[in-house]
Amino acid sequence: MQDTRCYVARAPVRVDPAGGGTDAPPFSVEHGGLVLNMGIARHVYARLEVRPGSRAVEIVSEDLGQEARAESLDGLRIDGTLDLLKGIALRMRPAWGFHMSVCSDVMPGSGLGSSGAAGVACVGAFDAALGVRRSQGETADLANSVERDDLKAAGGNQDSYGAAFGGINAITYLKGGGTERRPVDVAARTVYELERRCVLVYTGEVHLSGNIHSDIKRRYALPNSPTVDAMQQLVRVARESVAALERGDTDRFGELLSENWTQHRRLHESCDSARLRRFYEAARDHAVGGKTCGAGGGGCVLFLAREGRRKALERACVALGGELLPFGIDPAGLVSWEA
Repeated sequence: MQDTRCYVARAPVRVDPAGGGTDAPPFSVEHGGLVLNMGIARHVYARLEVRPGSRAVEIVSEDLGQEARAESLDGLRIDGTLDLLKGIALRMRPAWGFHMSVCSDVMPGSGLGSSGAAGVACVGAFDAALGVRRSQGETADLANSVERDDLKAAGGNQDSYGAAFGGINAITYLKGGGTERRPVDVAARTVYELERRCVLVYTGEVHLSGNIHSDIKRRYALPNSPTVDAMQQLVRVARESVAALERGDTDRFGELLSENWTQHRRLHESCDSARLRRFYEAARDHAVGGKTCGAGGGGCVLFLAREGRRKALERACVALGGELLPFGIDPAGLVSWEA
């Protein structure tokens, strides 16, 4: 039997300070969208053990405590258990057996795009094992295509782009289709200020992004729906947020977090919750602004603390049962290596 070889890839999860939701069709195709996306220093890891002498496949999620096994790749079934990881493997179609395990620095349902990061990390691990060279954009597109096309999961592609590229990006969705990404020109001192003053807290309430995206899509199609106008306002807020960061206006960026959240709640009632509102109320005296990450309904909230109030803000969130997550920008995006 040939020796096994192991490859590991990691991809950052993201926060989406402005414009989230405008990356998803039909709005992104019919009107064009814009998302401000930050890859942060919390990661999803994929470890791939290549087994040349076997055709058997094993896929494990350490976070969910789930596993899937088959005698060969063709024995994998899309059945509701680890479908994204199976879907990536079926797309990559290695000629050898393997054991793949995935684990994350963040909890499932965090609203930080962990499924997008998992898809990107898995593609990265397979590419490393197969000797395939792929651009970051191509990696993001492939991972997202498995979710949206193969698995028919609702949503956009900002999660995959944040995971593949890392850093702070303005991701533009062109009317008629197509995606353009550019790194936001943020001075180092502004990045340091964000890392000093941003507070990222998990509320303890799981969010289900696929369900919320479906709710938004149904409401979008209703006559006289406020959803289209809300999304157009989200694009505006994203544009203003990018400009605020580029000129180093951290406080204005914080104010726009709250403005984005005001418009986000107009997309659909399921974006909000009573528990989320308790965190915003507790943060009122301590934060310049804040928004729920991802589709909403639960998960994490990103706040920008007022000067001298970061610790008070953290204590207020912890008193509600929140879990603080370290906040830092990951400038690298997807990386892989042989273990």
